[in-house]
Amino acid sequence: MSKDITKVKKVISTALDAAFHRALEQEQAEGELVLNINDQRFIVFSDQHKGARDGADDFMVCERTYNAALTYYDQQGYTLAVLGDVEELWEETAPTVLKAYSQTLNLEGKFHKDGRYLRVWGNHDDAWSHKDLVDRWLEPALGGDLRVRESLILHVRDGQEELGRLFLLHGHQGTFDGEYIASLAKFVLRYIWRPIQRLFKISLNTPAKDFELRYALESALYAWSEQQRKVVLIAGHTHHPVFKSESKEEFMRASPAEAEAKPVSPTMLAIEFKKPSYFNTGCCAYLNGDITGLEFSDGEIRLVRWPDDEDRPKPKVLAKAKLEEVFAAC
Repeated sequence: MSKDITKVKKVISTALDAAFHRALEQEQAEGELVLNINDQRFIVFSDQHKGARDGADDFMVCERTYNAALTYYDQQGYTLAVLGDVEELWEETAPTVLKAYSQTLNLEGKFHKDGRYLRVWGNHDDAWSHKDLVDRWLEPALGGDLRVRESLILHVRDGQEELGRLFLLHGHQGTFDGEYIASLAKFVLRYIWRPIQRLFKISLNTPAKDFELRYALESALYAWSEQQRKVVLIAGHTHHPVFKSESKEEFMRASPAEAEAKPVSPTMLAIEFKKPSYFNTGCCAYLNGDITGLEFSDGEIRLVRWPDDEDRPKPKVLAKAKLEEVFAAC
């Protein structure tokens, strides 16, 4: 397996280098995006996988929690950044999904209309990499002119001092199924897997449930971030929350009873690295209705979990750190 991981790291590193270079070119053309820790707040979510409200829809159970989170962050003045796979367009058509979740899109549209919305496309919603499709379907759903990027760079500043840069992207770049056989993967998912999923109501969120695949990908994402200076990589895709390059799998167990009944196996031990340069949002498609995301507020970065177990859900902080300290270690 070590040889395979080395190969994966090399391929993904090359893809991330290219994506970072494209983000720098985009920045030169459009201007810098800034997160000032003194007066700006950001919330980053990923991997909603909104479907068609059927047995193949992984988001439906999380809809209430996600909508509550959007309402909360809108009222608190946060900027919303979504990092891809927001709509499940490998299984469904864009009009079907957008119609099914018009209320959620209206909530996201509030951020967009206020100039507090950043959007990145992933492999499962790569239709949004085409501006004509964004103009035709996504802009009317969210309201106003919309730019959907492959990746973006946020310059984190404390007043006039730049602490470092956040590099945000979905995280599928360089993966075999995410890029090289994407057309075949879409066909299999839409015409073979989706009918089975709808019939038996089976949810399978990969690569989160394939430990070796996830380990190889996250090792590659971390390895790239470790080589950068004053750059912190923020990704999604794995459906697996990571904070300061440390796995937070234990936080996603539904209850203490479940944790006791299903102890962590040797193959699921936390992936830990020395440099706090890689973070992952987790996802908004957990089977228990919970969602996770990354908050940037009050000079801190926080991994938060929104549980679907309360009448009025609120974010629960799973881990937090001072941004100044994170970048000082990078």
